[in-house]
Amino acid sequence: MAASPAIFIEDFGQKVDLTRRIREVLLNYPEGTTVLKEVIQNADDAGATAVRLCLDRRVHGSGSLLCGSLAQWQGPALLAYNDAVFSDEDFASISRIGGSSKHSQAWKTGRFGVGFNSVYHLTDLPSFVSGKYVVLFDPQGVYLPQVSAANPGKRIDFVNSSAISIYEDQFSPYCAFGCDMQSSFSGTLFRFPLRNADQAVNSKLSRQAYEEDDIRSMFAQLYEEGVLTLLFLKSVLSIEMYIWDVGQPEPMKLYSCSVCSANSETILHRQAFLTLSKSTDSKESEMDSFSLDFLSEASNGNNFEKKIDTFYIVQAMAARSSRISSFASTASREYDMHLLPWASVAACISPSDTSVLKLGGAFCFLPLPVRTGLSVQVNAYFEVSSNRRGIWYGDDMDRSGKVRSVWNRLLLEDLVAPIFARLLLGVRQNLVEVKNLGKP
Repeated sequence: MAASPAIFIEDFGQKVDLTRRIREVLLNYPEGTTVLKEVIQNADDAGATAVRLCLDRRVHGSGSLLCGSLAQWQGPALLAYNDAVFSDEDFASISRIGGSSKHSQAWKTGRFGVGFNSVYHLTDLPSFVSGKYVVLFDPQGVYLPQVSAANPGKRIDFVNSSAISIYEDQFSPYCAFGCDMQSSFSGTLFRFPLRNADQAVNSKLSRQAYEEDDIRSMFAQLYEEGVLTLLFLKSVLSIEMYIWDVGQPEPMKLYSCSVCSANSETILHRQAFLTLSKSTDSKESEMDSFSLDFLSEASNGNNFEKKIDTFYIVQAMAARSSRISSFASTASREYDMHLLPWASVAACISPSDTSVLKLGGAFCFLPLPVRTGLSVQVNAYFEVSSNRRGIWYGDDMDRSGKVRSVWNRLLLEDLVAPIFARLLLGVRQNLVEVKNLGKP
């Protein structure tokens, strides 16, 4: 029997260069408050009610670290706390770039799975504590011990390993906002040590250095946008910003934006999208209207300057039998797109010296860099670009691109238009009631 001819087979296939992929993400995601908003968005998706951002100006010890190369990342950092704990699914999701598990969970804003990676604008070594774990990412594989391209990070069970006693300097920077690095932490705390000029020269992720003043400027800008950032979120009720000076035992609050006097009714309105998106028996269109007060506070020496802005909001989910819901079902079946026929419109009805609140913009739960020409804020489950910089529109597309464009048009025609009409009637009624209250 003749021998079979030899066949030479070797492993060969498409691979992803992690550092190159992160650089591509950073090119698409602008710097500035976008990074902070991505952190807030992920907290909202996790069901957090409070977010605290802190510029930690302290330099921590370097005598007991996982390895000596980490000493250079013990300096100033951005801390980001929220009061939700990571689930197993969250741990799996954050370890991916793209292909987010949120894609099939249409009620979550961050459906693209790349937004978290915008934090690499600030740092080469992001880390966080949640539950019983501390996680450190090192995509370049140059700082953490025994990392590789296949596993560019570490997860440590600090509760059951006495990590704080062995590597006190490594883990003491996370002792903030209720985390003691000894017992399981009922929240999540991210630490983004700022990339300095020397580190930027050698970084394969970004050549941009970040200084403490850059973070303070980002805080000031986020404060100016704070009410609009909170306006259409589902779970987060407050955003606070702090600075932790060298030698101080605790951080000092600089700014805060919050929903005033949040109660069960407020939360019911804010979470209507979550409730209705998971409902299977919404045969009729659900329209909801309410007023909401937002408190903004800024530190002025020993005092806080305060202002309150009031919005009248109308929101709705289309009926399952509607044209737009039928379109969503077809998109899901034929293109694996998970679309929800939801929209809301908000009008600032209080006197305000902040003109931006009455300059109409588009939202996909968080503000988009899109002006509408209206004097109200329009939020909808728009199909937007993966970096959230634009809304799909136009007649020059085919297949999935055309589906996205048509979907956005249907949102405007079938949901935003009737909601806007209801809002105008509600605002008029509100003004009449206010006028009557002023009569003797």
